[in-house]
Amino acid sequence: MKSWVKPVVAVLCGGVVCVVFSDGVAADRKFVAAAMMVGYALVLLRFHKKTALKQCRDTARESDYLVAYATETGTARQFAKQTCKLIQKEGMRASLIELNELASAQVPAHALLIVASTTGNGDAPRTGGAWQEVSHALQGFASCSYAVLALGDRSYPRFCCFGIEVASDLRQIGATPLFEPVLVHQGDPASVKYWFSQLAQSVVPAKH
Repeated sequence: MKSWVKPVVAVLCGGVVCVVFSDGVAADRKFVAAAMMVGYALVLLRFHKKTALKQCRDTARESDYLVAYATETGTARQFAKQTCKLIQKEGMRASLIELNELASAQVPAHALLIVASTTGNGDAPRTGGAWQEVSHALQGFASCSYAVLALGDRSYPRFCCFGIEVASDLRQIGATPLFEPVLVHQGDPASVKYWFSQLAQSVVPAKH
């Protein structure tokens, strides 16, 4: 909610309570005053809702890159945020969403970037658990370029399996990889640095 809308609505609600329980004011005047304040509060809330929806649509429509993350502990989300910052630093536009929301997202102008953690022995994290359920709705991304940063632990036999599966699903629907999935063992700094260097090489040419 916009910073000024919430306190104004709160004041109006407080005003309604004060009017209703005030002494020495005719009932009809109480009703008129309370109705006016409630009506104004509803107008503000409706305005905020329309503005928020428009901003969401504009952000999705104008995104050069869409960064989707699947995380269990927050590590993938953090790398996804850093990925957005790198893109924005290059003067491009980036949007951030959970992987589970990908099927309803607007296709980006340049590429889809996915940061996906693998939990346990190849399982999807909670924010990516619906990936297989919605994969049939991803045909809009068939003409899109993509890249995947897969996070995992080499002590498990199916190292980074979920991220690899996501990359495979995108390739199968016809999406084009910018480069091969980058596999990261327990947040290895060298592997993460390689991801950002690969992205930098892909993002900069896209500006021209």
